Amino acid sequence: MQIVSQRVGEKLILLLDGRFDASWSEYVGSSIESAIQSGEHQIEVDLGKVHYMSSAGIGVLLKYRKRLAEVKGHLSVCNPVDDVRSILRLMKLEEMLLGQSASGSAVTRSGIGKTLDLEGFQFESYPLAKGKPLTCEWIGQPELLEAGKLDAKDAVRLSFELDRFCLGLGSFGSRFGECLGVAGVAIELPTDGSRVPDYQLSRGDMLPEMQLLYGISGRGDFSHLIRLEAGRSERGSVRFSDFITGVLDQFECGFGCFALVVEAASVVGASLIQSPTRADGQSPWQFPAIRNWLSFTSEQNEDRMLALIVGVACKSPADRAKVFLRPLCDGSAIEGHFHAAVFPYRPLAKGLLPMRETIHDLFKMDTPKSVLHLLADDRPIEGVGQTELMRGACWFGRMVDETE
Repeated sequence: MQIVSQRVGEKLILLLDGRFDASWSEYVGSSIESAIQSGEHQIEVDLGKVHYMSSAGIGVLLKYRKRLAEVKGHLSVCNPVDDVRSILRLMKLEEMLLGQSASGSAVTRSGIGKTLDLEGFQFESYPLAKGKPLTCEWIGQPELLEAGKLDAKDAVRLSFELDRFCLGLGSFGSRFGECLGVAGVAIELPTDGSRVPDYQLSRGDMLPEMQLLYGISGRGDFSHLIRLEAGRSERGSVRFSDFITGVLDQFECGFGCFALVVEAASVVGASLIQSPTRADGQSPWQFPAIRNWLSFTSEQNEDRMLALIVGVACKSPADRAKVFLRPLCDGSAIEGHFHAAVFPYRPLAKGLLPMRETIHDLFKMDTPKSVLHLLADDRPIEGVGQTELMRGACWFGRMVDETE
């Protein structure tokens, strides 16, 4: 079996030459999978040089047709020879597989969008309906973490309404660890030794609630949706710090909030292993004790991931904010604080995505595998770099600091 790919507009055509049977079905499936992971959502399989197709081959086509339909994409076939067309007709699949893209499956374009040029990448930005401005509050005293003096009795209970975002050290009980929340979803990484993230979703009148030891919280509506696509570039991804800095520069914004659902080439960060309330006056950051307190990303993971990232970035933080923020990377003038919940990879739909539905859909097929405080490890030799984004959706808005 030989496969040649051609692009025609938004569509990728895969020209197959050979027998599409059980021995080659996995090869064809891998080629389609690779195309999907490269951001292709409109795929046509040309069967003009396929003179035999078994049920295994048909199974591959149906599998990936269903997978693309889940992200508003489409897979079809064209030019089948008479014998192959007869098989499709007998199995009542001729109309389904030979049909044109379903209505609404193509990428939705909007005349009100504009193109952003960030670090050599072009992203599309769309204004959202005007709502309440995003406000921010700084909760707790993160400087007590280094002193080992955080106390559970000082935690603040938060209710996660649909317009609230949050990140920091929190818990649904007393197992304080990395947490984040947005759009009626709250996620924690409990420090009970299990290393299994827990989560709550808003349903009807039931809202998630969490105890926040310290962190950043706020309420309001995001003003823009940014669709990012870096996977087809020569590098294949954009550094997280470059993307955040570029967005702030493009919108001439000094203080912004971000919520992203992205396909990521890597996610780099750290998470607590023990609850900081157990430090008993001893700094968790002392070496070698830090090994018992923190788990770090030790190497770049070659497996792609899907990540929900929530955080804030600021160009000139006020005194109250400085203890909550760190430079995005070495030499960066932008300071920020971001947490990520990492899910198994799957492709995202393109076009204009609704925030709440997109985030809640993450939990329909999978659960988060980890929760991390994002870091940039810029050490010359040992460093593993920083989070690398390939494609996805970013909801962004200017922030108002309620404490100023």
